[in-house]
Amino acid sequence: MKRSPWGLCRTCEWWQIELRATVKKDTLGLCIEEKLQPFLLRVSGNSGCNRYMKGTPARAPGSSKAPPTAKPIR
Repeated sequence: MKRSPWGLCRTCEWWQIELRATVKKDTLGLCIEEKLQPFLLRVSGNSGCNRYMKGTPARAPGSSKAPPTAKPIR
């Protein structure tokens, strides 16, 4: 079985946070990984998964709301 990469949301390009939010463990944002978008998955910077892609988080207003109102920008 092929191993999947695993990492924390705060260093993942699929994590989308508010425009002026600080990248921290407790910052909330929206997971915008394509297969997970239908679930409007709101996660913290300390969350992580096996769909991790190292990069800089995206930014859009409404990413931290419950439920998130932002559209994925990538």
